[in-house]
Amino acid sequence: MKTMTPSTPGQIDGCLKLISTGNVVIGPTNGTEIISTAHNVFDYIDHDFKNWGCDVVEWESTPETPVEVYEQIENASYRKIFGGFGQNLDRLRLTTPQIKKFFETEADNWLREGGLAIYHFLFKVGNKFFVARAFRHEDGYQEVRVDPFSKDIVWYAEYRYRFVLPQL
Repeated sequence: MKTMTPSTPGQIDGCLKLISTGNVVIGPTNGTEIISTAHNVFDYIDHDFKNWGCDVVEWESTPETPVEVYEQIENASYRKIFGGFGQNLDRLRLTTPQIKKFFETEADNWLREGGLAIYHFLFKVGNKFFVARAFRHEDGYQEVRVDPFSKDIVWYAEYRYRFVLPQL
């Protein structure tokens, strides 16, 4: 298993390049919020959060959590992207309340030139992993979609997707 040391901007982990400076923190959560009802944050919420059973209260409060923001630099599937860290997937996931809180407080800080960013967050419901894709559009419109982690699709690096993971 890969041993993690403090990260520095520009560090490459598999298909991703670190773009944050190590001082990005998601505040504590009480674990009771769910993305499927976060209409105060997202203008559009994918119905698949409910269809795939991802609209459950986690009841897992979380402390203040340091995270890192990466930019995709190589075409890859979720398995290859997250596998590039050499970690158990449970160490790379956030809770859905943490995803919501990050988007409320940090999404504007990591936009591409022109004001757009698409963030990917690994999370788990029961024993299944999912990826939330949260969009911050140039005009301020915000949406969130969900994919099963097992979705066999290649994500293209030319779009410079953002991936947010707990600091390891």
